[in-house]
Amino acid sequence: MAFGSLFVGLLLTACTDVADNLPVATSAPPMQTVYLIQPGDILDVKFVKNPELNEQPTVQPDGRISMLYAPNLVVGGRSTEEARSALDAAYATELKEPGVSVNIKGPVFWHVYIGGQVTKPADYTNSGPLPSLAAAIAYAGGVLDTGDGQKLVLTRLQPDHTRKAYIIDYWSAVQGKNPAGDIQLAAYDAIYVPKTGVANVYTAYNQYFKQFLPNNLGLNFGAKLN
Repeated sequence: MAFGSLFVGLLLTACTDVADNLPVATSAPPMQTVYLIQPGDILDVKFVKNPELNEQPTVQPDGRISMLYAPNLVVGGRSTEEARSALDAAYATELKEPGVSVNIKGPVFWHVYIGGQVTKPADYTNSGPLPSLAAAIAYAGGVLDTGDGQKLVLTRLQPDHTRKAYIIDYWSAVQGKNPAGDIQLAAYDAIYVPKTGVANVYTAYNQYFKQFLPNNLGLNFGAKLN
């Protein structure tokens, strides 16, 4: 189920240095209601008044597409409406009223990375409904005896392309003490299970992803957390 650098190309956006601690959100992650375009997606781009310009570009691993008047446009991590607006602006230099529409062609896939103290740390992809936190951990073979399920770290890609961090008590969710904690995941969520007894969860989290995620795109894990 791995998809390697396709996931990393979009996961590692808006990178910046952060303090050596983990900002903790005061509430659970909200449901993601807007789909964000990802590498491998095929876009169905249509022009109402100029159908001869219609194209179906594939989003490349770096999140870019190449079209006639938009040869190097970044759409990865953007909504279809943001992509439509960017294409409208690019084609406005050649067309008076571009009238662009953008849709996803074919099945929509989700991607989630699960790492740390789980049996099978990996990047996972599938189509259909996004899994819950418990289901995703099950995909990874469950939390190891050495893992601290009370301090699971989840980072989520935001509409402004930064990432927001949450610390989640996974054990309370799966043991029924806090069923609402078994949240539905969003595309590009990154989950990290630290070792039991780790005092500085962020340091362990940051070091883990720097060590095990591919870095062939010249980017470092550590997107802006707020």
